[in-house]
Formats: sequence, structure tokens, C-alpha cells
Amino acid sequence: MRTTPVQFIYLLLFTFSCLFVNAQESVSVQVNLNDAESHAVENAVIIFTPTFSAPAVSEQNQTPAIMNQIDKQFAPHVLVVQAGRFIAFPNADNLFHHVYSFSPAKQFELKLYKEFTAEPLRFDEPGIVDIGCNIHDWMLGYIVVTESPYFIKTDTHGKAQIDLPAGEYALSFWHPRAKDATPFSQNTMVFDTSKTLSLQLDTVIENDLGFDDGFGEY
Repeated sequence: MRTTPVQFIYLLLFTFSCLFVNAQESVSVQVNLNDAESHAVENAVIIFTPTFSAPAVSEQNQTPAIMNQIDKQFAPHVLVVQAGRFIAFPNADNLFHHVYSFSPAKQFELKLYKEFTAEPLRFDEPGIVDIGCNIHDWMLGYIVVTESPYFIKTDTHGKAQIDLPAGEYALSFWHPRAKDATPFSQNTMVFDTSKTLSLQLDTVIENDLGFDDGFGEY
């Protein structure tokens, strides 16, 4: 049976539509992370870097991410952003803070201020940015800046979820108390269907027990 020109055109359109749908297909990835004693690990960062031409995603035009200061602590303790994102540093405390970083990925200083938001700063260089307060030495926060737009941070139950374009990804892991650890047995992984990753570190992650400054309200 010969294919007519009209049938051939319809066949081409159908083929291209299938390819388009497949190119747009996404999969859901659920992560459960525990330490060596099977305790849930909070604030762990996993970055998924596609090894293929994934759809372009940019955070550069989004509203600034927030690194707040609440009860003399940075909130969140760990913040993850894509390179090019602006970050605001509001002060929710009724006292002065002096935020700074000497990290190579971003060096800055927001001198004494309270009860207002300093001008947002742009973070262009991928890397880990340690931030502190010159007045309250125990205050420590982390900003993870990544080139990839695909990343997660685990919650208090050690869980996180992300939707990814189907394909192969290089995997990166970071945690402030396990900087050299990794729960992965391989550096890349293919995500062609939705799946749950049950991961475990080979080290114990100690919880932050807090800090009593003992110096009053200053």
C-alpha cells in the first residue's frame, strides 16, 4: 500500500509531536536521606547537573531569595540558589547585625543595621558561601550557589522532592557537617521514570544543639 503525500505529511507531524512530548517529559524524584545511625539528615544539598541539553531554566529574573536573621540565627541555615540570583538579607531582630563573608565565591559586608532590609546582593560565582555576623560570633549560615537549576535541600525528616526532565545527571552532594561525604555509589544516574532514592551516609551527622550566648540583647 502506497502512502499518499497527505498521509506522509500527517505521519511526519505525528512523529514530530511524539518527539516533542518525549523531549518535554519530566520525572519525579523523591529522596530520603539518613546518616550512619539511620537518623534523618536535614539541610543536605543534592545538585542534579544534566549531561544532556536540558530545557533552559534561569532564576535571574526571579524575586530575590531570602536569608533572614531571626533570634540571632540565620534562617534558613542553608540556602541554595542558582548562579545569578539576588539574595536579600532582612533583619527580623530588634538589634544590630553585621553580616559578612570572606568566601572566594562571594565576599561582602553588610555593616551594622537593624529593622530594615539591606539591598539584595547578586551571587554569580558557583561555590559555597559561609556567612557570619561580626557582632554575634555563633551565627553561621551557608549559601550554596550552583550553575544547575536542578537542586534540592532535605527537610527535617531527611526528605526532598524534585521534578526533572528525563535524562542522565551528574550528582553532587554537600552538607555543612559532612563536606567530604557522599551517599552516592556512582557519579551519574539516569532518571527515565519517577523513582524514590533511599540514601545513607557512612558518617553520623550531629544535630545543632543551639547556643546560649550569655551576653544579653545586643
